Amino acid sequence: MSSTSPAPQPTGSDDDRALFERRDTVFHPTKWTTGPWRPDAMHGGPPGALVGVLIDEAMEADEHVARVNIDLERPVPLEPLTPQVTRRSVSRRVAKLEIQLCAADVVVARAAVLLLRGDPVDVHAEHTMLTVPGAAARVQFGEQAAHDAPLVYSRDSIEIRKVSGGFGDPLPTIAWVRHTARVITGEAPSGLVALLSVADFGSPFSQTASPSLGVALINTDVSVSLFRYPVGPWFLLNATRRISDEGIGLSVTELSDVHGPLGVLTQSQLVQQLARPVR
Repeated sequence: MSSTSPAPQPTGSDDDRALFERRDTVFHPTKWTTGPWRPDAMHGGPPGALVGVLIDEAMEADEHVARVNIDLERPVPLEPLTPQVTRRSVSRRVAKLEIQLCAADVVVARAAVLLLRGDPVDVHAEHTMLTVPGAAARVQFGEQAAHDAPLVYSRDSIEIRKVSGGFGDPLPTIAWVRHTARVITGEAPSGLVALLSVADFGSPFSQTASPSLGVALINTDVSVSLFRYPVGPWFLLNATRRISDEGIGLSVTELSDVHGPLGVLTQSQLVQQLARPVR
């Protein structure tokens, strides 16, 4: 992310900038879902947000989301997505969801969800409210699109307010981030949906100190573990990473909202050596 210039602010209503339109049981993407690498494929955030919508609708009243694992099986096309949700009760207090997002009968993303029923306990937890920095901390994410599509999710649908770190600076990179509009036209996003719309940013935040390494890190999944339900729209990501000489990376991001710590986000990464100029 760059700290040299403020990010431009999106225009239009929340519904005008929504990621999907719901038509019966099918979700039709808008151009606001476009990813940075191909003009016909989504960023990882919008499918994650859609998974959040489906989790909320499948949960029972006394259940809590403990873990969400999302695997992007292939580039998710800017085509209508049909969900398939399967629920399995493991015990009275444990249930699991299996979610598939299909484009033209091809599975493009999967999610495995762990739901728990906890008993209320008095743990005398300290609740420290956190404050989102003001507009002066706003920065533009440094990702450059590989195409000339007019809208890119990570650039045009996301607002970032930097705390520390950033592109070219030492880790950890710590920043508040939010999706700036609705996920589904006409529907207010829940805290879980808001979180999953930005969870994919843990990996790129963990790469902001990578230019000197001469590698790119390609994340293959998103795994979110929570000990309470998130409160949006703002989330604090504190991102670090580890890389092995076997070419595997791991991004680990501590998650908070304005009510304090929330959970942990991990992402597995493939390490790709960048071409270096010959001297």
